[in-house]
Amino acid sequence: MTRVAREYRRLCVSEGFNLLGIDVDRKHCRLRFELGDVFAAATPSDHRNLVNVRTAIRRLHRIGAVA
Repeated sequence: MTRVAREYRRLCVSEGFNLLGIDVDRKHCRLRFELGDVFAAATPSDHRNLVNVRTAIRRLHRIGAVA
C-alpha cells in the first residue's frame, strides 16, 4: 500500500467513515464506501489534497444520508 493510500485510510478512520477499500492505480486512488466512490490523487502533489478529499467524503455521506 502506498503512503498516500495509508493517509487516506487514516483520514477515514479518524473521521469515522467506513472505508470498504482503496483501489490504487498509477495516478489515482478510488476510495470505496457504501454510499459511493471518491476519486483522489495517488501522488502527494498538493498540500491541500487531504483537506479536499476529506470534504468530498463528508459531502458524499451528507448527500447519502439525505437521499
